[in-house]
Amino acid sequence: MSILLPDYRDFLMVSACDERSLKGMTIINQASADWLASTIDTGTYFDVLDHFGIDPFLHVNPVEDLVFNQIITLDL
Repeated sequence: MSILLPDYRDFLMVSACDERSLKGMTIINQASADWLASTIDTGTYFDVLDHFGIDPFLHVNPVEDLVFNQIITLDL
């Protein structure tokens, strides 16, 4: 029996609501994959998120909680 580990890239992905946002979505999703693969540093990844109006800490903290604590909490 094998246990599949979650692909944390899925938790960092964003989606676009219109054609105009598609380029930004692609850049953000590629940056998250690069960050998880350690091909870009945290500062660069956070700069990409900030450039597109996403608060880096609000975006990343729930994923870090999941990775390190295996618990997801959301503030609604």
